[in-house]
Amino acid sequence: MKTTKALRWTLVFVFLFAPGLTFPEDPQAGIVPDGFLGVPWGANTGQVIKAMKELGYRQLKGAESSQLVFKGAFAGEPCQLTFRLLANGFYSASANYCARSGHPGAPQQTFLRIVQDLSDKYGPPTSRRSDKIKTNDGKEHPQEGAVWDLADSKTSDKYGISVNFGVTWFTDDTGDQYVVNVYYRAESLGERLKKKEY
Repeated sequence: MKTTKALRWTLVFVFLFAPGLTFPEDPQAGIVPDGFLGVPWGANTGQVIKAMKELGYRQLKGAESSQLVFKGAFAGEPCQLTFRLLANGFYSASANYCARSGHPGAPQQTFLRIVQDLSDKYGPPTSRRSDKIKTNDGKEHPQEGAVWDLADSKTSDKYGISVNFGVTWFTDDTGDQYVVNVYYRAESLGERLKKKEY
């Protein structure tokens, strides 16, 4: 009798409340990023360079032709900023090697602060992971990640944001280095620009 009653209440809950729940595979509808560091989606090469210079960021040479790379900052941390363009339109960006350190503490705290700031603005991440990676030398290193799959509630355009914390190595022989990498994508715009370019 108790089992039947519990099952009945479970079914009532599912039918009444489940339609309003969002599931990880579905993009979260609502507010979406309008660009990256004040540069709007679709900006051309000249507009990206101008905006970054106005922020005081120095452009780095040697990037691929479809990328613009700057030495700058994200969330108050020094990093490398990369803007990706298709058909001369900006659709994706990243802040790489933020909070670089030989110890995991400060970069991991930066990761958690960025995740909290993004959660305050866009809601909880669509997915979140926290684990360890074992390297060839036998050491275990912490790593974390968070992903937001977002959709504009007016246009249905899709956007993505991901933040990762983990260990990496550089050619300057500094040993294990912990960093935070942040990625922003205007996925629907990227698809439209790809069709335009090819």
